[in-house]
Amino acid sequence: MMKKIFAVVFAMVLIQWSFQISYGQRLTIKIGEDIDLNSLKHSFANPPLKYRMLQMNHRLKLDGTLDSLKKYGYGGVVSNVGFEGYLQNEDEWKRFQECLKACRDLGLDYWLYDEKGYPSGKAGGLTLKDHPEFETSGILCSRTEGKGTITQTMPLGRRYTDEPLLICAAPVEKGLYDFSKMIDLTVQKKPGSNVVTWSAPDSQQWGILSFHLKKMYEGTHIETNVSDTNRYINIIDKEAVARFISVTHEAYKKRAPAEMSGYIHAVFTDEPSLMTSYLKNDPTVLPAIPWSWTFRAGFKAKFGYDIVPSLPFLFEDGGKETVFKRLDYWSFVSQLIEENYYGQIQNWCRANGPAASGHGLLEESLYWHAVYEGNLYRDLRRMDLPGLDMLTSDATALARSTQIPGPKLVSSVTHMTGKVENMSETSAHQQKAVKIPVSFGMRLATVGYEYVLGLTRVTSYYGYDEFTNSERKIFNDYIGRLGLLLTKGKHKADVAVYYPIQTMWGSITPTKKTTWEPPEPMRTESLQDSLVKNKGLYLTTHIIPYNSGLPLAQKVDAAFGEVSLELLAGQLDFDYLDDQAISEAKLKNGEMNIQGESFSCLVLPETRIIPLSTYRKMADFVSGGGHLVVFGELPKLGMNERDTKDVIQISAQLKQSGNVKIVTSIPEIQQAVSGFISPDITLDKPCRELFYNHRTDEKGDIYYLINLTDQSVEREVTFRAIGNIEIWNPINGEIQPAEGILKNRKTILKIRLNSYESRFILFKR
Repeated sequence: MMKKIFAVVFAMVLIQWSFQISYGQRLTIKIGEDIDLNSLKHSFANPPLKYRMLQMNHRLKLDGTLDSLKKYGYGGVVSNVGFEGYLQNEDEWKRFQECLKACRDLGLDYWLYDEKGYPSGKAGGLTLKDHPEFETSGILCSRTEGKGTITQTMPLGRRYTDEPLLICAAPVEKGLYDFSKMIDLTVQKKPGSNVVTWSAPDSQQWGILSFHLKKMYEGTHIETNVSDTNRYINIIDKEAVARFISVTHEAYKKRAPAEMSGYIHAVFTDEPSLMTSYLKNDPTVLPAIPWSWTFRAGFKAKFGYDIVPSLPFLFEDGGKETVFKRLDYWSFVSQLIEENYYGQIQNWCRANGPAASGHGLLEESLYWHAVYEGNLYRDLRRMDLPGLDMLTSDATALARSTQIPGPKLVSSVTHMTGKVENMSETSAHQQKAVKIPVSFGMRLATVGYEYVLGLTRVTSYYGYDEFTNSERKIFNDYIGRLGLLLTKGKHKADVAVYYPIQTMWGSITPTKKTTWEPPEPMRTESLQDSLVKNKGLYLTTHIIPYNSGLPLAQKVDAAFGEVSLELLAGQLDFDYLDDQAISEAKLKNGEMNIQGESFSCLVLPETRIIPLSTYRKMADFVSGGGHLVVFGELPKLGMNERDTKDVIQISAQLKQSGNVKIVTSIPEIQQAVSGFISPDITLDKPCRELFYNHRTDEKGDIYYLINLTDQSVEREVTFRAIGNIEIWNPINGEIQPAEGILKNRKTILKIRLNSYESRFILFKR
């Protein structure tokens, strides 16, 4: 009897297995697989599809495109139902199902794109259809200053809703408002009138501030994007996002239930963001902050006070209370984005099969992280397959840019959450927009830049016609080989860099200026450095060189990018750590151990505000033998007045520690860090555009080195590794043995890399 039962069960398993193989399974990359050189050599010659590039194609048809993609080594596609009659056209649904089946039959990976164009959330206008209450909104501030009798004329228009939330007056001296003397004028406004006239009680300067709820559109990303300018949803509104999921994701599930649960790899969401920062000059706009219909009640439930009387502190510097009001406000905004947008989508994906993936808007600046995404690190945590977009294919400019190296942020989140994959939506958009030619070598180097900083997959917006047939094959083989090797073992870096988002929150002043300009300083501070001409990427035009005299928002923005670049340029690889990563770290023998990685040196870039629990953990790390490099000054503030006293005390203690080094200039960073650790690799002479990635396990080490310039580079490289050496070429798949010089349990190799060239250096123990 048992034999019969076993036979039946075995047959059922065999049938199910056979069905899944023929039906098509998700091509999932597993991170941390052994560095088994023998098995890797076979795959290196012809890497599996699951490591190869995916082509983004929003108008996929059965016209031979899929066969061509398979022929030239693509791994799959990112696609969607056709945009004509989006989500409602039966012919388009039929074509979608046919293409989905064809991809599956060819063994190609399939990712689902969740929007008609971008940014995601509109569902081509269907989310807001019959639901105008879900449109994105903000609180705008109008201000008039003067002496004596002051008349405040408030904005009008159908986009403004209801009466002002608050009208108030306060004395102002040298740009600083004294809100302790604030007078509420809200009741003085007559219904239907947009004017308030008020006489100041004394002869000094006063200001009248009024705060207005407005549906956001003019000057924002939703108006300026080149894809779909339908009005946008409020991503901090739980019900609005739930409707987007119902209209979009559930529709795909209904049309392809089996594929959703067993074949579609990921759902790709594209550039959701807050719409209260401006991308275009518009004289009609006013400074704005995010808002929703439930914001006021939710904020009071969490913090115990009404945010409306505190709105003036969010727009003007009103003294010592200002920073704490801003910290409360922006931390709540961040929580709402994380939970209501990214969190709801992730929960749906986990319940229905595919990974939640995609990317936010503008990853290149800490200031943008705050005003568009609240806390991009935490948002990325709510993606099963975190990503970014790479709009440039100038790898040399990227290697020299002081903007945040986006791939490093994404890979850090991947490492700190123990996730499996990540990705980059990659293109030459910036060059194409101004008709700058991009060579094949530049495209190769751009992908190499992304992978050397820890990415594992490319979703390509390169046009199919941007490559010759031979280039397509080379490009896809190259990407496949990078993905194959750079997902083995564990990422190895000794250095961690703290993500100081709270310092940015505490110093944000809303502005009507465009995103491309520097963060607005508080009016009590002056900008001491002028803008300089951007040397690389148009996305970095708001970033100015670091200077200790800058206002805090500009200082922390500049420092975060410049410290990151200085470490990479000195071959000092790192991961970014947020507060959660530090709280989860195990401290042992002078190291922070997180998700299988160990850091012996932590860098704080211009961190003035820090949660007390995070700072205490850092202090324990230092007292246990860990090393701390502080760029700028030690933290001065906690998240509230109560915690600030303890933060100041910890800073005083750390300042006396021999394990802490405080530096005030960018060139000091490399020396300070190298003074605390034995670098993983060193060069006989500097090369700021030579980047590396190291992955390791008990069997061996994989180093990936890339020259990100169009000039050849020859260096003597010392590796902190020993063993039998092989050099693997990711372009042509060639493998050659090599011999180095052993010295003090390190290996010295002479390495020459031509323009944009890269190599794997493998050590087998």
